[in-house]
Amino acid sequence: MKLIAAALVLAAGPALAECPPPAQMQDAARAWLAGERLPDPGVATVEDAACAYAPFRAALEAEMGAPVGWKVGFTSKPAQERFGVTAPVAGALFAPMILQDGAEVSLKGSRSPFYEADLVVTVADAAINEATSREQVAAALSDVRPFIELPDMALAEGVKPTGPIMASYGVIPWRGVIGQGVAMTDLADPVADLAALTVELKADGAEPVQGTGEMLLGHPLDVVLWLIGHGGARLEPGQVISLGSLSPLVEATPGVTVTADYQVGGKPMTVTARLVD
Repeated sequence: MKLIAAALVLAAGPALAECPPPAQMQDAARAWLAGERLPDPGVATVEDAACAYAPFRAALEAEMGAPVGWKVGFTSKPAQERFGVTAPVAGALFAPMILQDGAEVSLKGSRSPFYEADLVVTVADAAINEATSREQVAAALSDVRPFIELPDMALAEGVKPTGPIMASYGVIPWRGVIGQGVAMTDLADPVADLAALTVELKADGAEPVQGTGEMLLGHPLDVVLWLIGHGGARLEPGQVISLGSLSPLVEATPGVTVTADYQVGGKPMTVTARLVD
């Protein structure tokens, strides 16, 4: 439970945090799970967000079990500028949030859902926690996988989504659809191939949008290096890491099929999500 709190503190500096009451954040988590919107936690800094998120995450864990991975947000300069932060932040991912390729995603439990192209890597070896280079990170991963994330911007009416507020709620993951990936051992040069990764996100009635691996802190593996070096997370084999946005956020509406087509090292990856009532 302390890992993400450490992540936020280390990313932002040593300033003393002023925590919201833990009961307030736990109540917010339980209400969010019940379909309600998230209130303003009363934080002004990323330090405050670190201690706010710890009890929020604990309440989620009590309902959904131990995390199965991590979501890293604000991994592009435009996102950081939009939300007023200078570094990424991270939050826990739980098993009920992750759906498989082709899944029908019911939007009934959401409040303000969006979708975007994302990218996931899977941890193979706990040696990743000592990695200091892209090559060492790649050697400790089992695969890279296509991922359509569906965040829910579930803030209460009138609450502006600032970086500290988003961080207080673990960057508000909600659902994500994951596809069959490519093994790292099947890439001729994982570091170069991930740098050159491309994706095209398509949805019914919308113009396709493209993204590249360099949108993620300049290189997808640098997101993992941030998580283990500054994020305070101890990664375990089998955990997944959502690396961040490869496309703009698009409002999610029922009746739309969303497909993300990737190319990495000359190998295709595809994932599809069907959005329903």
